[in-house]
Amino acid sequence: MPFLADSQHTTITGGHFVDQSIGPINVSLTNGQTGIGILLEASNPDAAHDSSARDYAPRCQPGTREQHIEDIVGWGAPAVGADEPLPLFWMKGLAGVGKSAIAQTCAERLKDLGRLGAAFFFAADVRDDAEQFFPTIAYQLSIEFPDYRDLLEQRVRCDKTILKKTMAAQFKALIAEPFQELEKIGKGIGRRMVIIIDGLDECKKADDQSRIVEIIAAAARDGVTPFCWAFFSRPEPHIEASFTPEDVTQVTYIALLPVSDDANSDIELYLRSGFKNILRHRNIPVTSQWPSDSDIQTLVKASKGLFIYAVTVLRDVDRAGSLEEALRAVCAATSNSTDGSLFAGLDAFYTLIMRRIPPEKLPTVLLLCTLLCNAGSYPGSETYSGVMQWSNILRLSEIDFRATCNQLSAVLHIHDHSDTLDFSQFGDTDCPLQYAVPAFVEGLRVHVRGRLGGSIHFYHKSFFDFLIDPTRSGPFYVWSSPMDNAYFKHCLEVVLKCEETYHFQVSELILAHGVADSASSLSWPYTNELVNSMLKACIYGWAFDTCSRFGASPKIESQLLQRFGCADFRKARQNQAMLYAGCRHFMAYTLWGCYGRRKIIRGTQLFHAPRDEFRENFDATKFKAKIKRWKECGIIQRYYPNFGSRFKSLVAKKYQDKLISGLFCVGHGPKSVFWYWEINLKEEYYQEFLATDLAEGEKTFRGEWDLWLTELRWYT
Repeated sequence: MPFLADSQHTTITGGHFVDQSIGPINVSLTNGQTGIGILLEASNPDAAHDSSARDYAPRCQPGTREQHIEDIVGWGAPAVGADEPLPLFWMKGLAGVGKSAIAQTCAERLKDLGRLGAAFFFAADVRDDAEQFFPTIAYQLSIEFPDYRDLLEQRVRCDKTILKKTMAAQFKALIAEPFQELEKIGKGIGRRMVIIIDGLDECKKADDQSRIVEIIAAAARDGVTPFCWAFFSRPEPHIEASFTPEDVTQVTYIALLPVSDDANSDIELYLRSGFKNILRHRNIPVTSQWPSDSDIQTLVKASKGLFIYAVTVLRDVDRAGSLEEALRAVCAATSNSTDGSLFAGLDAFYTLIMRRIPPEKLPTVLLLCTLLCNAGSYPGSETYSGVMQWSNILRLSEIDFRATCNQLSAVLHIHDHSDTLDFSQFGDTDCPLQYAVPAFVEGLRVHVRGRLGGSIHFYHKSFFDFLIDPTRSGPFYVWSSPMDNAYFKHCLEVVLKCEETYHFQVSELILAHGVADSASSLSWPYTNELVNSMLKACIYGWAFDTCSRFGASPKIESQLLQRFGCADFRKARQNQAMLYAGCRHFMAYTLWGCYGRRKIIRGTQLFHAPRDEFRENFDATKFKAKIKRWKECGIIQRYYPNFGSRFKSLVAKKYQDKLISGLFCVGHGPKSVFWYWEINLKEEYYQEFLATDLAEGEKTFRGEWDLWLTELRWYT
């Protein structure tokens, strides 16, 4: 019997109890946070199949994709007496063929059958963090299985570092071992349960995608958990490679969801049902058929087997002022396309969406698309989807920002979060960020960047793919030279505008004279100074980092780089220190675009790109080219110290040790900082420091470097 199962009208405050129902498990009830509560904080509730964040998740219309759904549901819930199916299922297919709709529908049916253990629906930018994956699965399983929940409660409370360990260690501690323990004492789950993983290819890092498959495949092969796992993803090469080993293929069903005319009947049914729903929602009775059979067939032909085409067309028509005009425009764009490629119909439709944007609004819309595409490719550790952050970076009011987004309503989604956050937990809301409790700064920063004002993202990755492929998007290609320069120029103007509103007081950034508060610098401010100062610091930091990264591109015009060289690098670095106060370290780009781990100690910014990042990101040719170009544009000047031989030897080129280094001033006069970098070709790493005080920077670099690297190894 569960612990205190039949108790009534009971109040417990503190104490220590032993529940012997599933073995000698101590459950300590204190005023502290529960283990399950800690697990919930480390998870992503939005990834569940029935989360409110996925209200508009694609699902199959009745009568469509039935064979695929029956195959998967039958695999997960086999008939009585049937042979036990293999423990893994992988459905692969190109973007837009309907994998997520099938996954969602299967999750709902398996839930109705009592066979769904958990589900994680990945999505770029919003649900893409591998560190949340196993905690999320474990939390959902704890809701389904009370005995497992009790074990998990104790494990997490006793060792909170479980949630900071590797994915393999998390899987073992949170899932494998607890269920093995339950099995030993006769409390196994007793039936086949399915865990669904959709959109694995949208997990942030390719290595994490492969690692998830490897961990689960090894567990399935060795039978260490009672679950079967269904994956839905694009056939990316690294994911294909993870399913290729013989010991994995032996335990995996692999199904291809092809782009084929065979799906046309399902797409036709989906379109007809969707148009009926549009009329019903608008309370429009019709006596004649709309759309006509001819229009339906035009759309079906244009889809070329891609369900995302039908989904996006319905969304576009539903949001139009005139249904008939919108439908005629879509059909005309499709009919006029002479491209015979797979994505011809989809590209024609996406092009139509972009061409409908009024010319005076198109530059702002393209800038928004560029921002979102660059954020989508940003491999950082945080989610950059907060609506208020993007609105302020674009320097648009709330009304203007939402009006801009409405131009892309068929492909762009703004999720208005209903949850409210008590910002007073981060400090006095009337005081600026400088006075916030350092331990709480990270939580405030993550919320502002990821959720403040809502979150924004493309409905489907196919629109992202369209925008970054010049052969598909043509004049709307967001990574063209003109767009790169427009994007760089805009971010530079944000940097220069932000730095004007600050000045130094000793070593702190405070508001400049005549600047009443942070809200006066924002196009869409929040309601208190604490959040506004964080919001301002976020957009300043984002814009400056963007200029640093894009400044490595040979496409950026020299005159823009020269203007960047006049920026206040000291203020920008102090803003980073303020933004990441209390943070042990964080993932970031270097001044020239390399990616790795950064830490700020006493005003000195340390950066280290270890072997993996070095091999993946370091390009010696590009590095040399950037040094040369930045010198030519006056952004950096080589610095020759004259205060002792110790530092001179530090910056000398040591070819015998395969160590190359350099020391520069970045910026001009009192706005400059010192930049020291070194590359070890033998050990394969890059590291640097940025400091306003060179002697202090060198002291910190040498004095604390080994300690920090030790901390990094422990943390990772």
